[in-house]
Amino acid sequence: MKRILLIGVVILVFAITVVGVAVPEEYVEEVGVGDATGLFILNVPDASQPPSNTLHFHSVDNWCAPLAAANSIVFLDLVMELDWARGVTGGLDPLELSEYLGYFMATNGEGSPDRENARHHSSGTLRKDIPPGVIEYARWDRDNLYETPPPEFIEKRGLDWHSELVEGNAWDEPLNLLLGSIEKQIPPVACFTYWNPVIIEKEEVEIGSEKVILYFAEWGEHLSSTQVLHKENPKVPIEEWNEKEGIGHAVTVVGFIKGDPDGARGPLPNTLWVIVHDNWVSTPENIVIPWDHLAGVVVFAPR
Repeated sequence: MKRILLIGVVILVFAITVVGVAVPEEYVEEVGVGDATGLFILNVPDASQPPSNTLHFHSVDNWCAPLAAANSIVFLDLVMELDWARGVTGGLDPLELSEYLGYFMATNGEGSPDRENARHHSSGTLRKDIPPGVIEYARWDRDNLYETPPPEFIEKRGLDWHSELVEGNAWDEPLNLLLGSIEKQIPPVACFTYWNPVIIEKEEVEIGSEKVILYFAEWGEHLSSTQVLHKENPKVPIEEWNEKEGIGHAVTVVGFIKGDPDGARGPLPNTLWVIVHDNWVSTPENIVIPWDHLAGVVVFAPR
């Protein structure tokens, strides 16, 4: 449990990749709810499945990983306008961008033949395929087409990026990687073994100059797919999860808080919480959920 107090700690490999990079200090803000405090990144997109499928995949179900990464990458390029990210989206919004990311991640087994899921053809995105997919997408341009490239769009700028996946349980190395990424104002992607948040209560808080509604949730029962949830609510997208294959649910992390948000007056526990932008239209923006059922964390940085 002592590890959750190491909010300022960044593992060495990530610290090395970002050292010396100038980062504007205008989007990450302190956030407090009751006795819980932490950090929050403002203005991160919250796009939801499905994309429009202009690249004509056989299916755009199970599209959480490409969208989770797209929300972050659009923020880095079009919101923060970081030098090392500028132009990497080609001006696309998260839904459009996620199609290209899905190609390079070989989501649902389609796309780049260099990803492992191009051989397995499993539903969804293998966690291990996310970082190389991001790296190749970032570098992709007219001089770096890779094998069987997707349709080209002229405005895309090719950039050298670093991306890595750290797998492990909730109190291990991924936590330090995630916290350090948030401090650097780079929204990481968290992969959970499944996704079934049950909203308990909501709180309106002031973060910087903005009012933000945080929806606190607990973990519902373990599921292997959204089949039951989809029957109850057709807005829940189709997803299948298989921890053995390394396929779970991916979200964009925009913040964290540690402590008891409602003190003795309510049911919320005293713990570490992550604030995420889910990519289901059926869930609200800024879900705050206990740090649990983790499968891995993916971060991005300039090379």
